[in-house]
Amino acid sequence: MCDFTEDQTAEFKEAFQLFDRTHDGKILYSQCGNVMRALGQNPTNTEVLKVQGNPKSDEMNMKMLDFEHFLPMLQIVATKKDQGPYEDYALLSQHLSHLVSLG
Repeated sequence: MCDFTEDQTAEFKEAFQLFDRTHDGKILYSQCGNVMRALGQNPTNTEVLKVQGNPKSDEMNMKMLDFEHFLPMLQIVATKKDQGPYEDYALLSQHLSHLVSLG
């Protein structure tokens, strides 16, 4: 798991607070992916649901998430950012080889 610096954590908390519409230090579960994307991550909806513990669809707009629980989720997503299945890299390699041969 990656560790964030104090400056990064402060920046993440500031962004988190921008999504906090009720000013109680919490966001809806449905906003979690949007906050992560605002912080430069690019998780799929499936990845977001997985780190949230696969909540039911009706819980997404009812359950609240505070920053202390959000940060470990962000760490998991940030750690997996550069990881991908081998097939993704193999497919990319084929496309890049084709582009190189064109030119």
